[in-house]
Amino acid sequence: MSTKKWADGPYKLLSTPRAALKGQPESGASRNASEMALIHNIVLRGLNCITLQANHVKNPEDILDFMAFCDAWSCTLHSHHNTEETVYFPLLEEQSTEKGVMARNHAEHGTFLPGLLTLDEYIQNVKADVKTYDGSRILKITEDLGPALETHLTNEIDLLESLATDEKIDWNLLGKTMAAHSKKVADRVREVPFLITNSDVTYESGIHGERFPPFPWFVHQIFRWVYIPQLKGAWRFASCDDYGMPKELPFA
Repeated sequence: MSTKKWADGPYKLLSTPRAALKGQPESGASRNASEMALIHNIVLRGLNCITLQANHVKNPEDILDFMAFCDAWSCTLHSHHNTEETVYFPLLEEQSTEKGVMARNHAEHGTFLPGLLTLDEYIQNVKADVKTYDGSRILKITEDLGPALETHLTNEIDLLESLATDEKIDWNLLGKTMAAHSKKVADRVREVPFLITNSDVTYESGIHGERFPPFPWFVHQIFRWVYIPQLKGAWRFASCDDYGMPKELPFA
């Protein structure tokens, strides 16, 4: 890695509860919170990649690839929060002894959604006319949505940890249900390649495993051979290579 800025800022990555255990046995709540934090960190790395590189993309071909990267980031965030809204939050509400436990998290989704929709619209406009691209406009949009998103992603992990003593919650069922739904609805061209190329398998000394998302090795190979190449230019802007290893940001 060079001395260039990397995707661990300006929006701060989350420490996982798993790391704090230092190898001690992990509870269901800790496992769920850690897996959620890893996904949130992928979202934050993507936001950092956009923020650090937006002002330095000039050529039309690079701009269109960058828009594809931004679109993949937005697709991933939309998908993640749709899964939470339709599967994870309702199941957690149903099981928890604390009624309305997810109300604040649900409300927080609305704090950054308008900015995300503004980004979606801007991406489509630039795809239609690349000459309209303005890096400062991208930065204005991310500055509007970024702080609220960062706060929400942090609060959600804190909430999951706070529920560790609620014995009614079946954490294993929650994790499996969300993972199964996510795999079922994931966009294979945009979302899963985005997750792989922003996962940083070295994070927290590599304690989370050599692959994330935790598909079998041959599934990862299929994505490397078939799906990642379909938007190959977009992944130049990602924080990691297609093995999840950190790489230099070319336009930072």
